[in-house]
Amino acid sequence: MNKWVVTGLTIMWVNSAVALQQTEQPEPHSKTSKSPIKAGCELNSQALAGKNQLDNGLRSKVKFLTETESLRTIGDKMSEYKIPALSLALIKQGKIDWADTYQNSQFSTQQPLDCQSLFQAASLSKPVTVMAAVRMQAAGKINLDNNIQDYLTDFTLPSGAQSEDNPVTLRNIFAHTSGITPGGYMGYAQDLPLPSDSDILKGSPGVNSPAIAVVAAPNQTLTYSGGAYTLAELALQNVFDKPFADIMHYWILAPVAMQQSDFTQPLPAAKSSKVAKGYSQTGEVIDGGWHNYPEQAAAGLWSNSVDMAKFMIEIYQAYQGNSKLFAKSDIESLLNDERDGSVYGFIVDKTGGGLSITHYGGNAGYRTGMSIDLTSGNGLVYLINSDNGGQLGNELLLSAAAVYDWQSFAQIEVQRKAVNSDVLASLAGNYKWNKQIDVVIRFDQPSEQIALIFPNGDEYMLTPIAGEKLDFIHVNTGVTLSFLPADDYQAFQLYGQRAVKLKAIADGK
Repeated sequence: MNKWVVTGLTIMWVNSAVALQQTEQPEPHSKTSKSPIKAGCELNSQALAGKNQLDNGLRSKVKFLTETESLRTIGDKMSEYKIPALSLALIKQGKIDWADTYQNSQFSTQQPLDCQSLFQAASLSKPVTVMAAVRMQAAGKINLDNNIQDYLTDFTLPSGAQSEDNPVTLRNIFAHTSGITPGGYMGYAQDLPLPSDSDILKGSPGVNSPAIAVVAAPNQTLTYSGGAYTLAELALQNVFDKPFADIMHYWILAPVAMQQSDFTQPLPAAKSSKVAKGYSQTGEVIDGGWHNYPEQAAAGLWSNSVDMAKFMIEIYQAYQGNSKLFAKSDIESLLNDERDGSVYGFIVDKTGGGLSITHYGGNAGYRTGMSIDLTSGNGLVYLINSDNGGQLGNELLLSAAAVYDWQSFAQIEVQRKAVNSDVLASLAGNYKWNKQIDVVIRFDQPSEQIALIFPNGDEYMLTPIAGEKLDFIHVNTGVTLSFLPADDYQAFQLYGQRAVKLKAIADGK
């Protein structure tokens, strides 16, 4: 199924896998680091063949019928997308099969990185927070189903759609069903003071996000909310009377042996030299190298693919009944709360009898993703220091599924369609999607394509394809949208939700 969430705003999808039939094997790209195994990385002789195949066998989500498909190298794609670095780990049968950090030599000012280097994990912070809370509940320190206000000593959640009989709880916060204001966080430049959690929740002066409110009754709708996680962050600090980073280190990072990972914001100076600095869509380094995220539970974790792979493996081991940290019943309880294909922020896919869980993230200058099949123990983690990283991450998951014969992440086969450029130009404009999200359709004259642009700047170039309506697809993700002839093409469907051009709204259409 396809779903959307906001962190920034990250498109997520899960599909079945197809076997790799490699018709050509490109030479390794010279712009990818080829040094000996770097600090913290893993590679054994049995894993080398699969790694080489993935290194040289990237493909797009979409395959156009009757057109020859060519495979690309990771280095080629990093250059194409203006990506400076990639931290990548491949999980096989519940163990790290190999891990590597790739660097693009076109970014000559970037310091040498290795598998101990730190990237912002972005929204991958959320499931780490969830699993820490699962351990807290098992130890009797909290009750996920108590009214959140029971744990708040210096903040009162404003009255809203919650009630005494249906309160906001840690459980519905973590499940994204709390009814709290949707949205994510932009972070703060390094020369700006960081607001407190209470100030963030209140939307106080100097805070760049709105105050939270319970805008829908808890447990009724699935709505991704970073603000809800900040409320949980404050509650856990009130419970333990310690900084959030210390709480997370004790309850999850140290027990899972995530040795490089840290929730501290801002990052301690001693660790700053280990950071893979974030880059914009245009290939420019973020001012100061990265933004700080005081909203730690939602977006504040620093990590790398090796540490995040350890985290995912621990969940797999727990599902198999082999974890010392989590009971199998803990994981089964989480999975039983599945709603609309989502469980506590993870996208669930059961293709071919498997059970994969996948989570994505996006901070300013970073894009991240992780996936594991709880039945086979196969998966992948990537952390990329670029706003363009989502496209490469998509292709890594798809291509790994093909190389390693996973059940999830299959290609989509479609037929390309010619559409007059005047028709494409007429679609351009500002749209209101799902009655709440502002998106833009832009006509790109040189390429004669339209692009779908989300509020955080993520841009999806669209290709017209054969279909019953005026249909388009994004080649890298398989995201599709359809302009509706019944609305004179002034509206389109995306993920089952309608987007209407603002002029058409003003005209009463």
